Amino acid sequence: MADWLVGSDRGDAARRRLVSEAAALIAARGLEAFSVDELAVRAHCSRATIYRHAGGRTALIEAVLATTAAPVLESIREEAAGTAGEERARIAIMAAVRALRANRVIRQFLRPPNLVASTPTVLASPTVLAVAAELIGLDPDDTAAARFAIRSVLTMLLWPAGPEEESDLVDAIVAGVFRGGARASGSPTAEPQLDWQTSIEVCGPG
Repeated sequence: MADWLVGSDRGDAARRRLVSEAAALIAARGLEAFSVDELAVRAHCSRATIYRHAGGRTALIEAVLATTAAPVLESIREEAAGTAGEERARIAIMAAVRALRANRVIRQFLRPPNLVASTPTVLASPTVLAVAAELIGLDPDDTAAARFAIRSVLTMLLWPAGPEEESDLVDAIVAGVFRGGARASGSPTAEPQLDWQTSIEVCGPG
């Protein structure tokens, strides 16, 4: 097999191509089926070349998610531009749900096993919390409200509802974020504890 990157110093270009090919594979075959071996065949290069330029499977998946998420986040920012407060939060949440569902690559990350497994990491990420706060228009130091919003959006993605019910759910999320529902009663600093059983009861199985 001819390796198109042997002897090449185009490191950035090589990495971009490999991440692009990995994204196409994930979109077509699913996250669970994605492998470095199949990527090597598709990209016409060796496994060693992939590891040298883009890392292993975990690094590639992280790169695919970051690359795919960037334009999605920008589209949400554009849709919410010029708004503030509860209006911005509602627009941003609805835009996020639509955009995440529409993206073929991101949909693979939203499959129930992948989503449930990745939720603790998502909620622990300062970067994710900061992005959520910025999109919704929250105080960046209010991590409780940001986590509440993220958990709620993940619940909507995991258990879709009809358009009217989802609109009502977004109203409830916004009310919780801006009117104190994101905190335990009587405790201004308590972290919201929305577990998956609660999510099922709130949203139903779809």
